[in-house]
This record gives sequence, C-alpha cells and structure tokens, in this order.
Amino acid sequence: MIDFHTHPVMIKELQESDPELARRIRDVFGFFFPAQPLEGFLLEMDEAGIEQAVLLPVDCTTAHGGAVVSNEQVARLVEKNSRFIGFASVDPLQPDAPRQLEIAVRQWGLRGLKLDPALQRFYPNDVERAHPVYQVCAELSLPVVMHCGMSWAPLGQAKYAQPLMLEEVIQAFPGVNFILAHFAYPWIHEATMLAIKYPNVYLDTAILYSGTPGDAMQKVLGEQVGLHVVERSLWNKIVFGSNYPRIDMRRCVRGIRSLGLKPSTLQCIQYENARQLLGNGR
Repeated sequence: MIDFHTHPVMIKELQESDPELARRIRDVFGFFFPAQPLEGFLLEMDEAGIEQAVLLPVDCTTAHGGAVVSNEQVARLVEKNSRFIGFASVDPLQPDAPRQLEIAVRQWGLRGLKLDPALQRFYPNDVERAHPVYQVCAELSLPVVMHCGMSWAPLGQAKYAQPLMLEEVIQAFPGVNFILAHFAYPWIHEATMLAIKYPNVYLDTAILYSGTPGDAMQKVLGEQVGLHVVERSLWNKIVFGSNYPRIDMRRCVRGIRSLGLKPSTLQCIQYENARQLLGNGR
C-alpha cells in the first residue's frame, strides 16, 4: 500500500536541526503538536499497513518567507529510508523555480512536484509564472500533487485552489499527470468531472472536514460522488492519501476499507494507481 499524501513536518530530527523550520511549521502550516522521532513516522506506517509514503514539502518563500520542509531535507529523509518517496516543491512566484525543480530532480533524485496554491498564493493557471514549472514537469515526466479546495493551514486561502482553474492547464499539458488533493472539497463535483473527462487527472482520498476519515469518505465517495461512479469511472483515477500527520494514517486506511468497494477497485486505489503514477522508479 502506498500513501500518496504525507507531510514530513513533525519529525524531531528535522526541527532540531532547523529552528526556523519549526516556526514555519507552527505559524504557516498550523501544527502545534510536539515533534516525534523519525521512527514514530515509520511505526505509524507499519501500524497502518503502509509500505511506502510520498513526502510532500511546500515552498512558500514569497508568501511566507521559506519552505515548510525543503527539497534537500526531503532528499535526506529518502536517503535514510527507502520506504520514503520524495517529491519536490518550488515557488512559482520565484523566477528560478523551473531551474530549482530541475536541480531537485536531477541532483537530489526527487520524483514529483507538490504545489499548494492556497498557501503559496499563486493562481495555478498563471501562464507567466506557473506554466514554466509545468513545462519542466512535462519534460521530466513528473506527476504533480496539487492542493485543491479547503486549506487547513491558518494562512491558506482557498480562492487560489479552485479546481476549475486547472482545466486550461490540464489541456495545455496533457502529458503531465495532476493529482487533485483532498478531492478538492468542497468542489467535489468539479474535481470528479475533471478526473472523469481527462486522462491526466487523478484524485486523492485525503478528505477530512467533519467527523472521522471514515465519515468523510462515506459522505464524499459514498453519497456525493456515488460508489457506482467510483467503481465504473474512477477506479483507475483515485490514489490513497492520508494527509499525515494532520490525519491519522490508520484511521484513513480503515475509512477507505469501510466503503465496501470491490477488492480489485480497492487494490487500484491503495497501490496500483500510485505505482502507475510513479512509473518504474518505485
């Protein structure tokens, strides 16, 4: 099983080596929990039955003065343990963002891109600033995890994260796979439409807006989207993502398994779709 949506923000070793990171995690990302040793992350993966986890940083230098975990820090974590799959993040508002993405991939071995328009405060359809970053993704065959919808970060602004703003980008870069995080809640139907229509659009299950992860998945997938739509039209377009540590991995696993999906569909969501997105480098 692969968790396509985790944030390495509560790792004690990272925060102790970078006090400014600890401040950004608290003030920008909105985490006030005590940091835990890296081993705690791995134990949680073990308990949840997660074989590998995609690590997602966020570079919000322009908006908030730095990154919430840097590309280099992610690369070091990947070096420590092969169960981690590192993604990069760059700030599209910085003129050297395309070059920084190339460095993160070619020199540090990172395998995808994470963008959070709500926190980074850029419009994802900005041709001048964002398109050059997508062009690098096209050239290097990088999947893009794109935050869409509600942002739990205290400084996040959802006006930048509406999924329909991505449609022209999806059309302009058909060779780039975009994973719309959180099912783009509350714009669930718009995100579902994009995933059904476009071969290069995917969704993740990091959904929590009320109650438990199981409650949220039942409401979104079971009622608003419909399990028949999931089984017939989205079985190959959804990847499992927990949004750890904001959400407990174990509860997310129980939530997706509680829906009563066919075993073949569940296998695709939990593993096969992520494997296809990651390519042969997994």
